[in-house]
Amino acid sequence: MKTATFTSTISPQLLTWMTKYAAETKKTRRAILETALVKYRADEIRERMRADFARASKDTDTLSLAEWGMDDYSEIISA
Repeated sequence: MKTATFTSTISPQLLTWMTKYAAETKKTRRAILETALVKYRADEIRERMRADFARASKDTDTLSLAEWGMDDYSEIISA
């Protein structure tokens, strides 16, 4: 994967923890930050999807389409 460089600031306590954790796990600080950001992004995507599904579940047109699709699915697996 191609990488990019950026500069940021974090609290000294968090930097100390990350440095110790990196040494304990034999990982680089970059790897720890990258893993954390990937997990954060996945959590954000999951939360957005959850909100979208919650909104869609209240939409009568969407619900009708889903029920119609389930009827088709039921016919297919019953055949």
